[in-house]
Amino acid sequence: MAPAGSEQIELLLRALKGGDADALDGIYALLGGRMLALARGIVQNLADAEDVVSDSFVKLARGVGGYRPGTNGCAFIMRIVRNTAFDLLRRRKVRAEENLDEFFHLTDERYRPERMENALLLEGAIAQLAPPERRMIYYRYYLDFTVREIARETGMSKSAVQRLVASAEAHLKNLLDAGQNGE
Repeated sequence: MAPAGSEQIELLLRALKGGDADALDGIYALLGGRMLALARGIVQNLADAEDVVSDSFVKLARGVGGYRPGTNGCAFIMRIVRNTAFDLLRRRKVRAEENLDEFFHLTDERYRPERMENALLLEGAIAQLAPPERRMIYYRYYLDFTVREIARETGMSKSAVQRLVASAEAHLKNLLDAGQNGE
């Protein structure tokens, strides 16, 4: 997420923590699409994903006290969504797993044609990455995790995560450059 978006999320979480329920609208405006895509990637259908997002907002409103200002607000919110989706699957006794291929559907029929073209190009490039690289892109740019958070989540060292993220970014950049040049 761009620094401006991170700052907005931080302000909204602080406002929510201070009792401003309207901050939820701002969070939805900034992250609602990503939250829905994450939930859909885990639960595998739109209706359940919408329920997960709704439940996540309830959990966010109730649990915002656990947010430490100055930390990664987007990752805090996306973890709530992820955990809520896994909770739904556990309640249904469905084996919970993240299928990374489901998370990178970036297109939306409401996009302008030029934005749709870029989203399709990015989706195609991500699909060409090796699974470990795709996982790093998912953690770093989709869940907005820091290197430290990725290391904690994966059990890898921070330096190994840094190398893998850098490799994934370089590979993705090469794929995107090749796609834009029609190679």
